[in-house]
Amino acid sequence: MKKIVVMSLCLFLIMGAYAFAGGGGEKGTAAAEQKMTIKFGHNGNTDPSDPQNIAAYAFQKMIGERSNGRVEVQVYPAAQLGDARTLTESVQMGSLEIADIENGPLGGFVPQTMVWDLPYLFRDLDHANKVAAGPVGDQLRKLFLEKNIRILDYNHGGFRYLTNSKRPVKTPDDLKGLKIRVMESKVMIESINAFGASAVPMAFGEVYTALQQGTVDGQENPFNLIVNQKFFEVQKHLSLSEHFYYPRHYLYSELLWKKYSPETQKLLETGAKDACEVQRKAFISSIDTFVDFLKKNGMQITEVDRAAFMKVSQPVYPMFYATLGAGNEAAGKALVEAVINTK
Repeated sequence: MKKIVVMSLCLFLIMGAYAFAGGGGEKGTAAAEQKMTIKFGHNGNTDPSDPQNIAAYAFQKMIGERSNGRVEVQVYPAAQLGDARTLTESVQMGSLEIADIENGPLGGFVPQTMVWDLPYLFRDLDHANKVAAGPVGDQLRKLFLEKNIRILDYNHGGFRYLTNSKRPVKTPDDLKGLKIRVMESKVMIESINAFGASAVPMAFGEVYTALQQGTVDGQENPFNLIVNQKFFEVQKHLSLSEHFYYPRHYLYSELLWKKYSPETQKLLETGAKDACEVQRKAFISSIDTFVDFLKKNGMQITEVDRAAFMKVSQPVYPMFYATLGAGNEAAGKALVEAVINTK
């Protein structure tokens, strides 16, 4: 009798522990995990109406609500946790959970991602979306995983546009003699030089002063940065060149990701995809607003001869086949062709 009582008590305790954990099901596993705080960093501005911030705070809200408060997301904009390279390194090392990073510095981690930087490779935003969601995007995700970085999704930084203080630029010939600031990217430097200008690599924080003082004649950036950085104050001419596509990535630390339950992984993955969709829609709806603002603030806007720019940019591609193919030119060329052939 005593043995039966003891066995019954043990069974009761086991069942009680099982019930407390939620029966061992999906909800139970997540519920059994302790509360957690996730730091989300980016190096954009602090304007809450910027599409990047709209998405970041949407992610924060969605994760909080969908986890019933178990997972808290803290957003750190404006490079509070470091510049883009520092943020990426922090994600890689596991000292930061998630960051929204432009493609610029990522070639230093995975050279193949420099394919995003090639001039006139992406026809439009829809083409870029399909590339990111297709085999090329999958290939890049695998390469980043090898570096302990998980790409949860992509969003739009948009296309980049040329501005200058000297004259309207419609064709590559109009760029001759102009000094144009570019990011510290070999692809971008070679591309701007191929267009006929003189590329001047420079840190982003120095650009406004350099334009103001005439150290450089122009620069190239997406609309939101031209507006938010007030480049229109020191630049008269804007060309609708769309010469580079500028993707952003939601990067998550793989070192931390491996420690999460499948339920938490699903929560974060779904939240990131939903937030990036919010960002893409907000970005598209903001384009006309930015153009109207720049016109009202005195910028003269010029359509470019796209075919002429595409023609002079073609020699840039072979320069980077070996890099894009990790030393194999044929593989690099195949990667570029895979982008071109994405429908």
